[in-house]
This record gives sequence, structure tokens and C-alpha cells, in this order.
Amino acid sequence: MPYVDAGPGLLVPALILMAAALALTAVGVDAALARRDSETLFWVGLTGLLTLLLAVAWAAAESTWAAPWVGLAAVAGSAGASLWVVRRQRRRQLARHRKEVSGRVHELQRRHDAVLLSWSSYELDAWKAVEKPGLADLDKPETKGLMRAMREAASLRPDDGAQGAAGVGTDTGLDAYALAVTRLEEAWQTAEDSAGDGRAA
Repeated sequence: MPYVDAGPGLLVPALILMAAALALTAVGVDAALARRDSETLFWVGLTGLLTLLLAVAWAAAESTWAAPWVGLAAVAGSAGASLWVVRRQRRRQLARHRKEVSGRVHELQRRHDAVLLSWSSYELDAWKAVEKPGLADLDKPETKGLMRAMREAASLRPDDGAQGAAGVGTDTGLDAYALAVTRLEEAWQTAEDSAGDGRAA
């Protein structure tokens, strides 16, 4: 029996299946990436690929003249779906990175403020200052080191407020601020320990 082109009768349903496979697979892959669910990602991707291949084969078999166009549509649709997923994933990664940076900045600022609060307690309380007279002696190497560490940390500290995390600018800037805060903590501990006990005098 000679082959007869079936025409567009079943071509449209096949194309609809192909479009649905692309759309649902893209949404499923995006959701799996958002949950970081690698197992679901694998199965959704595999199922979507097999469904797409089935739809393309069905459409091509139903209409030989349309086969090249069906293949082109499948490639274009796959590229578009992939681009959509990639863009969504990049936005998520950027949001996660900003959240991580914001949390790290706030923790560094908390440590920075803790040192400043401890230091100011001696500056503002005359009775307490008597306990550590060396903290007021700017000729002491330890006190000089503390002042330098304070200036360094202050110069690298991001602005407070909504743009605080963005104030660091880059990961390198954040690492520099983290190092400055650590140096400040060490300098404060050294200066406090070496400041002497005025009550013992």
C-alpha cells in the first residue's frame, strides 16, 4: 500500500503536545532548581525530553512536508525554554548571594560595634577609666595600634541602612572589612590587657 501523507489532521495535536512538554518541563526544572532538588530535576528533565521527542516524531510522521519545520520549532522552543530557566536561576543565585552578603555584613558590623561599645565604656565612665588608665595613653604602642585598627575598620565599614550590604561593593571589599574587624578585636584585647589596673597602683 503506497504511503499517503496524512495531512494536518493530527499535526496540530502533536504540536500542542510538543509545546506543552516544553512549557511544563521548563516550569518543573525551574521549580526543582529553586528547591535544589537534584533527583526531581533529573526525572523532570528526562520525562520532558522523552515527551518532546515523542511529540516531534509524531508530528513529523503525520506530515512529511512539515518535518523540517517541526524540528526547527522544537530546537527554537528548547532554546527559549532553556534561556528562561537559566535567567531565572541566575536571578535566584544573585538573590541568594546578596542575602548571604547581607548576613555576613550585619554580623561583622555587630562585632565591630561590640568593640566600639567596650572601648567607649571606658571613655564615657570616669570611674571605669581608672581601672585601665593605659587606654587613655596614646603614647602606648598598644593604644596606638588600637587607634589604627579603629580607623582601618571605620574606613572599610559599609554604610548602614538598606544599602549597607551593597556598600562593601565586592567580595574582596567584604573580606577586607572582615580582616579589619578581626584586627580590631585583637588590637582591643591587646590594648585592654596591657592598659594596667589603676586600682592596683
